[in-house]
Amino acid sequence: MTKTIRTIRTTAETMLTEIGTAVGVFVGLAWLAANVATVAGTVGDWSVLAVGVPEVGRWLGVLAVASLGTIWLERDGYRSVRADPTSGGEFAWLSVCYLPVGFLPTAYAVGQFVSIPAAANLYLIACTVGGGWLAFYGGLDRLGVDSDRFGWTSLVVFAVVLVAVAIDSTIGPPATLETIEPLGADVAVASLAFVCQSLALVVGFGGAVRSPDASASRETDSEPAE
Repeated sequence: MTKTIRTIRTTAETMLTEIGTAVGVFVGLAWLAANVATVAGTVGDWSVLAVGVPEVGRWLGVLAVASLGTIWLERDGYRSVRADPTSGGEFAWLSVCYLPVGFLPTAYAVGQFVSIPAAANLYLIACTVGGGWLAFYGGLDRLGVDSDRFGWTSLVVFAVVLVAVAIDSTIGPPATLETIEPLGADVAVASLAFVCQSLALVVGFGGAVRSPDASASRETDSEPAE
């Protein structure tokens, strides 16, 4: 009886893990498809209304692409693209939440000087591609970190943004920014954004990255002496 219960529990855990992985892949692919569609519409100077497709049609197309991509990966796609079939959940968290929020200060700083169409969507696409590499192709292992470290980084950035919004809504922007020329103000804001990014990375990754030399040393020490 006990063995049967353990078997049922193991089967249930396996099913839940597979379902969670599939849901994560679907969310990540839908996020990617939505941003690609937005960029295509902006850069190509067309809209769904201009080509006679209702707005709901675009989102149905996004969901269809994400669904077909998920089904293909779950069947035999992971083997074809040589990706880790168990990292769907990490892919979703990294692509949709951790990377976009965690590196928002850098994107904001760059945006002070670079203006391109659909810049926000291009940034989100880059985050999705980066999340795919980290989750599916051993990027986390190569960097020697866990996805939780990106989560801590995003939490720090989120907290700083909340504080900045609260300060701006109560006492307004610093008077110094209003007295200098626009370019100087952009440089000052970008510098503050980079400081925020550095703080978030220090808190999120401080002491978390494994040194390759240290890892090699541990492996050498663990080898039995001849």
